[in-house]
Amino acid sequence: MTNSWLFVMLAVAATKEMEHCEDSSSSTFFLQTQQMLRQRTSTECGYLVNGSLGDALTFNNNNCKYHIHGNDCHRPIPDVMAEHPGVDGFCYFNAVAMYIYYSPPSSDPDQYVKSAWSGVTGLRLTGAYHGLNSGPSVVYHFEGKEIHDHIDVEHYIYDDIYGYSLGVLQGQGRTLEQLRNPAVWEELTRENCKEIQDTYQFTKDELVLEDILDMNMPILAMSHCAGGLILELGARQVLMELALARPWHWHLRCTALPFPMSSVSYVTEKAEYVSPSDCKAITPKEFARHHYMKCLLSIRHAAHDTAYLFARACLRHENGTASIGHFSQCPFDLEAAAGHF
Repeated sequence: MTNSWLFVMLAVAATKEMEHCEDSSSSTFFLQTQQMLRQRTSTECGYLVNGSLGDALTFNNNNCKYHIHGNDCHRPIPDVMAEHPGVDGFCYFNAVAMYIYYSPPSSDPDQYVKSAWSGVTGLRLTGAYHGLNSGPSVVYHFEGKEIHDHIDVEHYIYDDIYGYSLGVLQGQGRTLEQLRNPAVWEELTRENCKEIQDTYQFTKDELVLEDILDMNMPILAMSHCAGGLILELGARQVLMELALARPWHWHLRCTALPFPMSSVSYVTEKAEYVSPSDCKAITPKEFARHHYMKCLLSIRHAAHDTAYLFARACLRHENGTASIGHFSQCPFDLEAAAGHF
């Protein structure tokens, strides 16, 4: 468990500028929480007050106390959005977490393919990706099933099972033709969002924005648990992501922090993570609630979420073994398609 001085060190470390990283390969970071080089796109969108970088105590996953609409974080999302009809929730709560940033609508029919590739390339900027199946192998135990995978980048631990759980990987029913038709993809997203609520019947108390934001890092820890993995993800990647999300803080990318995520009590306590053999594995309901938050805020941004998950990975079955493949292992190879953008 961590002490308060560690958080003080985190804040101090975030002010140190370095021209070069001595070990850029160690600056891995998780996705589902990335938005690449995107500044605030509209002065009408929400923002963090007084130039704040966000809440370091939550690894910038919950910036509510620094947000212009922070008071609404403590309320159920449906109630907040009902008071702002026609407003995109990603705009209203822009920057409330490092992965909630508003992007304006596009008329490009390939917008979801391109945004998926943008997500992939953003996560590779750390230099942590060394090629297909270059990372360690892992077997996830999820809902009574074994799913084989390779962790080529740290964020695969979260994203692969997240996509599988939502049923949006290639090989789980969706098609490339649907992805390349934004109206169809958004309608599929809307239907999936409805199915989630029909299945889990989330109450308003379960849909308070702040509570869901607070679970993002614990979800990552619980995903580690599902794979029997040691929770050793460091905090440096969090600052790397902060630098990517806000390019005017690019100097933060090389800041080394003195403690791993496993020492942060708010993460380990919510995830009930003690060790790889003494922890709480991720559940479909927790993944569903995380995605449903995006559904309530913005169907279009929820569609970007599923597009990323679909385009980069697929569910495969070989000799009775289920596995998750990526890029050239899938019917649609996003990496190859990117050369034609």
